Amino acid sequence: MTTLSRMKRCTLLAIALLLWSVPMEAMEDFTELSIEELANIEVTSVSRKPQKLSHSATAIFVITGDEIRRSGVTSIPDALRMVPGIQVARISSSKWAITSRGFNSRYANKLLVQMDGRTLYSPLFSGVFWEAHTTLMEDIDRIEVIRGPGASLWGANAVNGIINIITKETAKTQGALATNGVGTLDRTNGGVRYGAPAGGAGHYRLYTTYGNREESVDSDGKGVGDAWDTLQAGFRSDLTPNRDTQLTFQGDAYTGRTNEETEIPTLDPPYALSYENENDTFGLNLLSRFSRDLSATSELSLQLYYDRSEKEEAQLSWEGDLVDIDLQHRFEPLDGHEIIWGLGYRYYTDTLNFTDAFSMNTPTTRDHLSSAFVQDAITLTPTVQVTLGTKVEHNDYTQFEIQPNARVLWMPNTTHSLWAAVSRAVRTPNRSETQVRIRNRVIPPGTPENPSSLPVDIIIQGNEDLTSEKLLALETGYRMAPEPSFSLDLTLFYYFYDDLHGYLPSPPQDNRDETPPHIVQTSTIVNAMEGQTWGLELASNWDPMPLWRLQSAYTLFQARFNNKTAYASSVSVETDNASPTHQCSLRSGFDLPRHVTLDLWLRYVDGIQDKRVDAYTELDARIGWKPMKGLELSLTGQNLLNKRHPEFIETLLWVSPTEVERSVHAQATLSF
Repeated sequence: MTTLSRMKRCTLLAIALLLWSVPMEAMEDFTELSIEELANIEVTSVSRKPQKLSHSATAIFVITGDEIRRSGVTSIPDALRMVPGIQVARISSSKWAITSRGFNSRYANKLLVQMDGRTLYSPLFSGVFWEAHTTLMEDIDRIEVIRGPGASLWGANAVNGIINIITKETAKTQGALATNGVGTLDRTNGGVRYGAPAGGAGHYRLYTTYGNREESVDSDGKGVGDAWDTLQAGFRSDLTPNRDTQLTFQGDAYTGRTNEETEIPTLDPPYALSYENENDTFGLNLLSRFSRDLSATSELSLQLYYDRSEKEEAQLSWEGDLVDIDLQHRFEPLDGHEIIWGLGYRYYTDTLNFTDAFSMNTPTTRDHLSSAFVQDAITLTPTVQVTLGTKVEHNDYTQFEIQPNARVLWMPNTTHSLWAAVSRAVRTPNRSETQVRIRNRVIPPGTPENPSSLPVDIIIQGNEDLTSEKLLALETGYRMAPEPSFSLDLTLFYYFYDDLHGYLPSPPQDNRDETPPHIVQTSTIVNAMEGQTWGLELASNWDPMPLWRLQSAYTLFQARFNNKTAYASSVSVETDNASPTHQCSLRSGFDLPRHVTLDLWLRYVDGIQDKRVDAYTELDARIGWKPMKGLELSLTGQNLLNKRHPEFIETLLWVSPTEVERSVHAQATLSF
């Protein structure tokens, strides 16, 4: 046995003896929820109603507010790294690439993201500007993450997954809270909150949160000037005017500035100009929700929200307005049948300012989306439940879309459950894909890639004849909890995609007579790809001893894509190289004496993007101390195993590659 092995064993033995020697009464509860309680936590994203996680016929993972606190993360994207099947990569100080089961990029468009029932994805490109959506981390109750289609309930764009960020009810956030952190990269972040009763009808809270992050660095360790500032404030009130009626009113307003350096392509030498941009962001939203219990087995809810966004990026700017209304009714017409149906309408309009490098067919658009869904949960026997449903949508790009879903759940006992599902989902085209014209880059003359005497202008052109990208998904899963201290969740999936978008190049056009003379190479977005993805996702919880929990996750992802016959081999697109084949995560949480907690998080991510981004292993560590009631002090180190490393290289909109650095930050939270 080597000296190092002896040290490891002695260290583990010492920790074990220490934990066993301390009386339970002298220590804090390890976590807010036991493993058994985690399995029985109520989730709402699966069926648009509260149900136990263990009774869900889908691949769902829940990040609790306590897990967010103990991980030491300061942003929602970093918290999502806990979830198997979710790929999270930081692009720059303020930008992330996040997806579920493949197709990752800054503009990933097959993942629906919501916060308290409000959709966060931008209709401009069907993805999420994560830097524009922050909230006080202490207010998050849980994050429900579904890997796999949810289109039969949530509609188009809920193709590969759903992320539902749920904040705490106001009754749970009474009193005052103040938190502040300082660090090497997160220079300062925190916020304040105050909650109080709203007469005798309910409760309310007010909050504000702020953040300031240091600039990222390039591969040489040089700063790239992309520091980030954000400020957000909001309110929420939950009222119960009578026993059967619940009302929620909430809203947020945010402003921020993201700095960045971009290389904008140009037709004149040196064929790319460097710009230091100060991009301002502003937004606000208002939401109201009414729900009423019509009987013991019937409930009606109505939700309405308005969302305003203004954003600058890479010398572009736009502003958009969105109004959404959603009606839902749940009832039981017969024994063994629980039906949920609903209607929805969404209106979106935006206005863009154009540049030579980026434009649309029209500066302004107005989009309408109407939808209806129905789902029937059928209890065949006490151990078998079948769920059938579909959603029908009408949009301005592809007209009508139908997205059905069938699921079966078998629970022979309280220890084991098995489920299977077949679903159809679509991802409808958006404004950018149908109307955009981007000068992606200019290839200088006299280079190996362009031996001619003229620069080549590489253009990406939208296509108003695009149809929806289509998915047929097969999934199955198994859950077991043989004892209160252990649980395991396994999911297998196989996806069939059709009409995926690719870039079809046209013959080069010689513009020798223009000023300056150049060659134009245009690639049009077309429905030219098909393929399959498959894999497995595994998550487990284990309490090897009281006050010590281990949480592990593993993801295997494989993909195969090819051009459709009509396009032979002429279409090019990066579809299967931006998501890692293997991902592993191991989190260890200790409760130590004197109200001290120690949390370690080891992660491995496989190489991506044809090895332009290498595989990496990282470790986060957090130690927390509660010296008195209502006060917690913590110190967190992130990415401790490497001085810096890249996580993703974005190829659109001229973003300079950056690397993630090792960092440390301290946090103090006071509540009273």
